Amino acid sequence: MDLSRRKLLIAGTLGGASLGCRDSREAASVEPLFVGQSPERGHLLRSAALLDHPIDERRKHGVVIVGGGAAGLSAAWRLHKAGMHDFVILELEPALGGTARSGALPRSAHPMGAHYLPTPPPECSELRSLLADLGLIVGYEHDGTPEYRTTAICAAPEERHFFHGTWHPGLYPADGETADEADQWARFWDRLRALDRARDGSGELLFRLPVRRSAGRLRGLDRMSMAAWLDEQGLTSWRLRWYVDYACRDDYGCTLDQTSAFAGLHHFLARGLEDTRDGALLTWPGGNGELLGALHDHLGAHLDMGERVLADHLVYAIDPERGRVRVRDLSAGRSVEIEAEAVLWAAPRFVLRHVLPRGRDPLAPEALSYAPWLVANLELTRSPGGVGASLAWDNVPVIEDPAARNLGYVLATHQEGRDQAIEAGAVITYYQPLAAADPQGLAEARALLLASDARELSEQVLRALEHMHPAIRRQLRALHLHRWGHAMIRPIPGLLFGGALDTARAPIGRVRACATDVGGLPLFEEAFYGALEAADWALARVGRG
Repeated sequence: MDLSRRKLLIAGTLGGASLGCRDSREAASVEPLFVGQSPERGHLLRSAALLDHPIDERRKHGVVIVGGGAAGLSAAWRLHKAGMHDFVILELEPALGGTARSGALPRSAHPMGAHYLPTPPPECSELRSLLADLGLIVGYEHDGTPEYRTTAICAAPEERHFFHGTWHPGLYPADGETADEADQWARFWDRLRALDRARDGSGELLFRLPVRRSAGRLRGLDRMSMAAWLDEQGLTSWRLRWYVDYACRDDYGCTLDQTSAFAGLHHFLARGLEDTRDGALLTWPGGNGELLGALHDHLGAHLDMGERVLADHLVYAIDPERGRVRVRDLSAGRSVEIEAEAVLWAAPRFVLRHVLPRGRDPLAPEALSYAPWLVANLELTRSPGGVGASLAWDNVPVIEDPAARNLGYVLATHQEGRDQAIEAGAVITYYQPLAAADPQGLAEARALLLASDARELSEQVLRALEHMHPAIRRQLRALHLHRWGHAMIRPIPGLLFGGALDTARAPIGRVRACATDVGGLPLFEEAFYGALEAADWALARVGRG
């Protein structure tokens, strides 16, 4: 890639800042570091030499779980609840968590990816059962409404946005809106309220978690984009469309034009509207990695997880008919073959075709597409300030140019309380989805993300944050970068109900995929329910269903 093309892509996909000559602002003296998930490990599957290694050990287990993220640990929880303990979890990385993995700087733990979980609606009874097991539900009101541990509930203020040089509460940029824009905002919410908790003729909710449990009446919206749906409603206000675009980028790594209209509405409706539901956001300094850590510890209180979790293990071949899984222990340099009655593939679905025999995967190679993400964690000597609304948990810049948009940052130290954070500094987590328009653009953005050095990427992060906090370089103590080449499944039009996900979830011999991506939406709930369904399938195979 030539230098001018490289500069253009960095500027366009990683923040929209100019890469011209450095100005007189003080440069960051901190050395940025790549931390967390290793792209190089995943790319080991490209080496044919793996198949040349002799098998050093053969083992048998009832169930093999490939992947130690949200889906893998949720599957283990379901197996444990059923009394089935003959399972092993194989994890490529040195630590569990997947895209919900946590990290730490000296000041605080922080998320590397997923960082919150909305309290589940009543129909998600299984997820409520999990949260009760983890001690996050501490009691119930007289009507059965759960009471959640207060330290896990996101403290106020939750959100603010930066617009016209000032911080404002909430996320909608109302400053300077016209009467027509205000009317469009009201009409949008009227439409959502008409759909909120609506049911079809058989009593099923139109928008549910997981998404495949949604009633069929409005599934046709999956064939159009969220932008087209807004057009049909006569909703042209750039403010409203920025707000909805932000929601799509935040949850799905997609723009309005790239997101299925069903997926876009699902974001607002599946858990009930924010202004009418009683729920809250659950969050932790380390993000959802702390939730998964609690799940691991819960299992460890009953089982020897040291025997069941094998980190640094690369699955490089699977015989789906005989349930034989070949694994390379990267730390010991040994190859192991494990035979199982059921193999739960809780790793990204697109990788599965690379470990199955040629031609065995019925899913088309381009059936699923994934959004690359750049995440950065910065330790600061002072908490971010600014004119206007107080520092919040989620802090978002309103950028009108779609090509230059980022999601701002989450305050990892938010739960400590404002006074303590101001005195001790802060850790903030910056999020940037690379929402390219087509498969070629995604491939280029992904390749650039993985090829760029830490200095290039950190400069993009700092310039994006300087838009909100001009003095941030002088307050910087440390900067960690996390590159996710395939962070999120993209719910583009036609994905959710077009048949591809049914194929992606269908068993292949003794193998069944169950990670977040086979649910079609990159949400914890999709990983959880996909794992439960796959674990129940595995239990039936081993005679425990």
